[in-house]
Amino acid sequence: MGSYYLLNKKNMKKNLFYLFALICSMSLFTACSDDDDEVSPWAGTYKMADYTATDYKWTEEETMKNWPVTSALYTDWQFTGDDNYPEFISALLRYLGGSILPQALNSITLDKSGSIMADYVASPEIALDPNSIMSIFFTGAFPTASEIKATFATSGFTTSPKDLAYWSERNGKFTVKLNIPAILTAATGADASGMADIIDEVLSGNPATVKALLGGLLNVDLSGIQDATISQILSWAKDGIPMNIKTADNGHTYIYLDKSAFDNLFTLRDTGETDDWGDPVSVNDLILLWNALVEGGIVPEEAQAAGMFIQMIGGYWSVTTSFNLGLDLVR
Repeated sequence: MGSYYLLNKKNMKKNLFYLFALICSMSLFTACSDDDDEVSPWAGTYKMADYTATDYKWTEEETMKNWPVTSALYTDWQFTGDDNYPEFISALLRYLGGSILPQALNSITLDKSGSIMADYVASPEIALDPNSIMSIFFTGAFPTASEIKATFATSGFTTSPKDLAYWSERNGKFTVKLNIPAILTAATGADASGMADIIDEVLSGNPATVKALLGGLLNVDLSGIQDATISQILSWAKDGIPMNIKTADNGHTYIYLDKSAFDNLFTLRDTGETDDWGDPVSVNDLILLWNALVEGGIVPEEAQAAGMFIQMIGGYWSVTTSFNLGLDLVR
């Protein structure tokens, strides 16, 4: 088994990260089935929403140019207090998701049988200048919609097999179950079907054991992550990811996770340490997990800057009343 993971390790890690990111995106494109001959109203082929922007009076003193209005990423963040910075972070998320996703993903087909297929770029070269993010802060302007859309993939797509992810609908919740052996096979090029029992055993393990196992594989320390967070992730991997769906007034389809899905991940807690200025240091589980994936070489270099947004969101989680994050789709 050791040679299985060591073979072409660097490329395998990068491909695995992008494939899991793709499948998690695909997971938001779900259909419903009652195990009969009726065709779900959600079945069909979807494109991501067009990237649009406008000048927006964000505060009484400041108008942001090219403020993202719609993109491939759907965000809705409701909060209390006078500080409206979460609104700005939401716009940044729409900018990032709307810039990156269309460079890798072309369309999703919701098969009436319950399978999910995607047309995607197998090994995308993501174009996103980290300096553009800092430029937004300093200039008060996002890149124009035409600049962003110029990087979108228009050809060279691969169609995914049917067996990477499945959907089901129960009581208004869309649950997507990932076929992890099939995903590993697609990512590595080696048949991982024989690992199904091992994978199931890992997913059924207790959080402390799983943290030790994954920490050993990545050569990182995961002990600081709460058991509740690990249990939630294991449940998603084993039993499926529960999501929400609605049709917006503009006719777009939003498929998303709500605040309850993120509470374990984003809630800050004190570490008992202080920074160089004597202020208490706080962390959340998602930043600990993200930093571990970066340290373990799983997250590609071009995506690593996303960690700062995790910390920023955590800083406002205590005043968050509603938080929806997912995909904005057009049939």
